[in-house]
Amino acid sequence: MTCSPREVNSLRHWFADSDAEPSIQCAWVGQAGFLLRGNGLRVGIDIYLSDSLANKYQGKEFPHQRMMESPLTSNDIPELDMVLCTHGHTDHMDRETLVPLYRQGTGPLLIAPRFELPKLLEMGIPPQRLVGLSEYETFTLSERFSIQAVPAAHETRQYDQWGNTKALGYLLDFGSLSFYHSGDTLAFPELETAVAAAHVDVCLLPVNGRKDSLSQKGILGNLSPTEAGIFAHQVGASFLIPHHFGMFDFNTVAPEEITRQLEAQGWEYGESYVLPRINTVYTFTKEPRSL
Repeated sequence: MTCSPREVNSLRHWFADSDAEPSIQCAWVGQAGFLLRGNGLRVGIDIYLSDSLANKYQGKEFPHQRMMESPLTSNDIPELDMVLCTHGHTDHMDRETLVPLYRQGTGPLLIAPRFELPKLLEMGIPPQRLVGLSEYETFTLSERFSIQAVPAAHETRQYDQWGNTKALGYLLDFGSLSFYHSGDTLAFPELETAVAAAHVDVCLLPVNGRKDSLSQKGILGNLSPTEAGIFAHQVGASFLIPHHFGMFDFNTVAPEEITRQLEAQGWEYGESYVLPRINTVYTFTKEPRSL
């Protein structure tokens, strides 16, 4: 499998382009947010494109000021066919990002933990555009694309009274290539087994780690760069893209530290991992197996 990066002047123009390449492309939009194009589909995952957290926490201990500008607004991506949210934290399921997608009475199919459907309905997302999943449930759009939900442990696994998982990761099968987007999570054996069984090609994993000082104040942690590298190796992924860094200064990790920890494990930049950059499109192609 190869990953070819290409800088673009505008993610909006790339995403709206009707002449898509016959491959799978993805672009990072900050934090855990990605846009993917493949098999004629346009998919967004955990897209946080507003400043709603900065407004909410202005003047507080953790002001949530962006370290990077958003490369897009919700108005720039009307072509979205589907948007996925891994859990209900605002930087993954943002009212100010999601609601404008439905202003015309239509909008993308929105897949989220069933646990969070009441919150999405309260936002005004049309119920006919919502699909709720819990761990190990699947959603098949067509032979071109299917999703399996797997559990996520944002330090702990949580469920509602009906057993619906609060936080999920998603296995995305485009047929020719498969991706795993973890959402926010730590590693645990059940998750490693589930992801390994899916034979994913590309892992999208958080690397901001965790600190007791933040956890005690309700800011939960994730995999560190070293743990992300170990996880991706153990599940047999060919390629790793770190995420959940560079957005908020109190909860990030320096890019050079991510690189140092991953390369200490043998990950090779451009060959088996990249640090995603804004306004860069990554095109993945998979070589056919030789007989």
